[in-house]
Amino acid sequence: MKKVINMINPSSKVAGVSLLELKKIEKALGATFPEEYKELFLETNGARFGDWTLFPIQTNEQSALTIDIVKQNRENRPKSVPSEMICIGESINGDKLCYRIRKRFMQELIFLWNDKTGISDCKASTLSQFIDWYVPKVNTNKPKTFGAFTVESRKLIITDPCYQVDKEDLQIILSNVKNGKWTASITYTDEEVVESLLVFYGEKKPSGKWHDCDKLIGVDSAQAGIFDLEVFGRDEAIQYEVKNVHDIEIDEVGLKYYVACCDIVASDAQGGVVPGGAVSMSGYGDGMYEVKVKYNISKEVVGVMIDFGDEE
Repeated sequence: MKKVINMINPSSKVAGVSLLELKKIEKALGATFPEEYKELFLETNGARFGDWTLFPIQTNEQSALTIDIVKQNRENRPKSVPSEMICIGESINGDKLCYRIRKRFMQELIFLWNDKTGISDCKASTLSQFIDWYVPKVNTNKPKTFGAFTVESRKLIITDPCYQVDKEDLQIILSNVKNGKWTASITYTDEEVVESLLVFYGEKKPSGKWHDCDKLIGVDSAQAGIFDLEVFGRDEAIQYEVKNVHDIEIDEVGLKYYVACCDIVASDAQGGVVPGGAVSMSGYGDGMYEVKVKYNISKEVVGVMIDFGDEE
């Protein structure tokens, strides 16, 4: 379901509905929704995927809806839609997305209705499968930029933020790093798993060859980052209240910085920037990962990438 939710057009995502409101609509329609549909509507009341829009559900907070799933099936239902079908959405060309009712239950199977051809054969076994097959995908392999941080010490440490600066066998420290503003970006696999974390000096990715570091970094907390050595692990660098989504007890020096990293990694983007660095989920989890570096003509480090694609 997370994959489906991530494919929603952000501008169409609204507050979800309650189970009580879902039951009320089920009673009005005379059939029970599939569990997948319920899960989605607990997250957002209606949604837009590519050219398709799911009809919202009438709630007390949204009493002025011009169209909802009940109105669509009672007042605006095309006459040729079979009686055992429930229209749950439509495309911009007027085609309808339908569930089929069997013994007062809506099956998960997805059917399409068209004004010219009528109802189709089953197009997908579930709503999420239909979205995965028929909605155009964003190029997840294209890096997504998530912000910038500043390097002032001319040194970077590449490490799992759960470590202090004393795990030399599991960390890499780079010298002769170009000071200034650095940009952070993340690439993902088609399954929306973090593939790499990339940081580079300035706003334009540097050209040239990537050079492999002579050792790997270790990951034990399913995340890794690239940080200014003088800022990494300094609690005073976190000048805001952390969410602490994992309820970690902050009872040691450096833990507030670690918690700030955990909060960023727990976001939908699975990473982002923190004061003095950038951090992301480490692909599929713990392991040993490659680090690559780029240099400018002055032999300064101007690009660093952690490759999570090949866990050792």
